[in-house]
Amino acid sequence: MRARSPRDAVVVGGGIAGLAAAWDLRSRDVLVLEASDRVGGRIRSEARDPYWLNVGAHVFSGPGSATGRLADEVGVRLEPVPGKLVALELGGTILLGGRPELYPFRLPLKTSERLALVHAGARLRLAARRYEKLATSRPGESPAETRARVLSYGDDRTFAEWLGALPGDADALFRATVTRSTAEPEEISFGHGAGYFALVWSAGKGLSHNILGGASLLVDGIASALPGGVETGAEVRRVSRADDLLRVSYTREGAEREVLARHVVVATKAFDAARIVEDLPGETRTALDGIPYGPTVVMGMLTGERGPMPWDDLYALATPKRSFSMLFNMANVLRPKTRERRDGGSLMVYRSGHAAHDLLERSDAEIERAFVDDLEAIYPETRGIVCETLLLRLPRMLPYVAPGRAALQPALERSLGNVHLAGDYIGGVYTETAISTGQQAAAAIVASLNGPTSQARSEA
Repeated sequence: MRARSPRDAVVVGGGIAGLAAAWDLRSRDVLVLEASDRVGGRIRSEARDPYWLNVGAHVFSGPGSATGRLADEVGVRLEPVPGKLVALELGGTILLGGRPELYPFRLPLKTSERLALVHAGARLRLAARRYEKLATSRPGESPAETRARVLSYGDDRTFAEWLGALPGDADALFRATVTRSTAEPEEISFGHGAGYFALVWSAGKGLSHNILGGASLLVDGIASALPGGVETGAEVRRVSRADDLLRVSYTREGAEREVLARHVVVATKAFDAARIVEDLPGETRTALDGIPYGPTVVMGMLTGERGPMPWDDLYALATPKRSFSMLFNMANVLRPKTRERRDGGSLMVYRSGHAAHDLLERSDAEIERAFVDDLEAIYPETRGIVCETLLLRLPRMLPYVAPGRAALQPALERSLGNVHLAGDYIGGVYTETAISTGQQAAAAIVASLNGPTSQARSEA
């Protein structure tokens, strides 16, 4: 039997980084290999008309971003989050709206906690503004240059070291936001922590858009445009060199398989990339192995209410002393779209950081009960209306930026010939980083395939 000619590109990993690369290569001979039984990686939603259950990434960059371009081309709608992003619950008191710097005076706090919050909040405002300025691309600057500058900010200490010791609930309030990164204040860099608060406080900027209909519409739309080009259940074992080509060895349906390619995009988690790619430069392998990942336990909930609810105007609620640290109203984006509020809704809760490790030791039923009990304690109106849940345990969900991270960047950004790295670990803006690095890999491949060597081969 005649051997198949080499693929133009093989994409290892069907998360959003790999799919973004495959989308820009869709006019070429491209194959996507995904180890799990679904594409999307940490993007996952399930339709429940007119709502959706969400258990993954849920906020995205908007127009003018790499995400915005991809969404436009795929034909999915990015909508600005209409609800309030800065809200919190503490000891039964819910603060929704108003100026965050006044929250210390509206919460049931001790005097020492209140004063500590005021002082730390003022410092953090300045740090967040500095982060926003550094994260803004400059004329003629490449995405890699922007990433390097942002990662260098506050890279010499942890967020906890910069913040200093805080008493009681003051510490708990900051920790609830920071652990959205899947790490603790003692683990992430000061700059990365400041970036998280910049995200929360900068309504309309950064990651502040929802995908109407659920985030999986984006990944499913990409996959459907690659007919015959996506294989799920395909676990890549090795990417090795075969003269000027690359050999991708993988298992699928119990059989050993391999495919030759002119280029390979490795869009896996960093530690998997270090494991499967042979002949990596030593500093690149060390950098990949040095990217830490944190845990998350997340649960989506479909609700069956039959009228307006007190959380309708809310998008995100920090809940620092509950079994979950954040509550999201996934149906919020739909509320301004209809004259009458439709029955039902969709919520998402999660716990990240060290407390997630504790949850991972418990059964699904115990976690679900704890989450629902605390939801009912915050909003008694939810009692008896949670009609479906979807729980995921993710021991290594997200990469986070630890002190010293900037020193790894040159090894991650360096040219590896016809091997291209892509993923959220290459920067600090999560899905936006994943998409932009996937697009960057695709652009390099297209340039190579259209180059003089390719032209000579086609003429021969």
